[in-house]
Amino acid sequence: NATNATQFSGTFAENRLVSFFGRANYTLDGKYLLGLSFRRDGSSVFGPEDRYGFFPGASVAWVASRENFLANSRTVSNLKFRGSLGRTGNQAIGNYPHPGTYCTANYGDEPGYYPCNLGNLGLSWQKTTQVNLGFDLELWNGRAALSAAWYRKRTTDLLLSRPIPGSSGYTSFTDNIGGMQNKGLEFVLTAVPVQPTRADGFRLVTTLNMSFNRNRVTQLYGDQPFSTGYYDINRVAVGHPLGEFHAYKFQGVDPATGDAIYKDVDGDGSITTSDKTFVGNPWPDYTGGLTTTLSYRRFDLTGFFQFSKGNDVFNGMRVFSDEGGYNYDNKFIEVLDRWQAPGDKTKQPRASFDGISGARLISSRMIEDGSYLRLQDLTLGYQLPEAFASSMRLSHARVYVRAENLFTSTDYTGYNPEVNSNGST
Repeated sequence: NATNATQFSGTFAENRLVSFFGRANYTLDGKYLLGLSFRRDGSSVFGPEDRYGFFPGASVAWVASRENFLANSRTVSNLKFRGSLGRTGNQAIGNYPHPGTYCTANYGDEPGYYPCNLGNLGLSWQKTTQVNLGFDLELWNGRAALSAAWYRKRTTDLLLSRPIPGSSGYTSFTDNIGGMQNKGLEFVLTAVPVQPTRADGFRLVTTLNMSFNRNRVTQLYGDQPFSTGYYDINRVAVGHPLGEFHAYKFQGVDPATGDAIYKDVDGDGSITTSDKTFVGNPWPDYTGGLTTTLSYRRFDLTGFFQFSKGNDVFNGMRVFSDEGGYNYDNKFIEVLDRWQAPGDKTKQPRASFDGISGARLISSRMIEDGSYLRLQDLTLGYQLPEAFASSMRLSHARVYVRAENLFTSTDYTGYNPEVNSNGST
């Protein structure tokens, strides 16, 4: 017997991208370098009037070490100054944002469609313009080298979900409503403090890299901030770093009652959502890594340290394991220091199954310093003798033992200061 279908589903999507591009390079006497490039891309994800974007780029460089005044230098082996300016585009917003789309739905036993995404014919490319200035310096035929660069990266016409009143039948639509800037410095320093006099002698090589980045949101639609992330704790606001933590400001525990005390930002005498404020910055002051390699004869030992300084981390586990007992979860050992009697002085609010103590509010109490130093990789290797490798019909062979993530020094109490256990947010 035939039956009537009451539900159905399916997807089909297509997009097109057409591109024209070119590049030209010019070098004069091996000292003066010029590069020019351009792209013109058209994408079907945008409306007919704003489908195409133009993305040029240019770079220049001067190899100063090839000039007469440095060509015979015993100290400077290589010196190069460089700069570049370019623009790129982004169109990664799905396949049909500009015309609007329909979704499947059922009304009772009747299948059908309904308009679910509001279109925007004025959508255009998200554009990023970046300036780079830097130099490369090598001394004493490679015994020391320094590479440094300054950059400024400005993104305009950010493709974001713009909220609108629900009375329109929709809650948001995609629009070019944002701007953001990143600028900073990057350094790579390499040194060979010990150089062998023969090929199998003792050798020490050390490389240090560091990056200093400063992020700032420069534009939003109507300068209206919005929250996102786990428990909406990340705030996007003009003039602030992207995703800065926005929550209640924890100020301690009332020794008389054991209740958590929070800052009354608006001064109205009560704690409400309007008292949320910026309580932490997820962007580090600097990050970097240090690689050191020791080699002697056929043995080599390489260690790689990485570090981050000055960034805050939201420890989401404390929402369940340090909230006074509201949830049926295991608790951190710190709750043994909770307030238990009038006069107790502690940073742990009292036990409160009903949550009235305020311990479960998402606040700066759950924001921690995410700075860390980690021995990420340690490798010990041995190059087998050529005769032994040849006996196995190999040109060369090396055996090694390797350990990863040996130890981490950090004040962060969660699993890992480098990884968000909640996924990509």
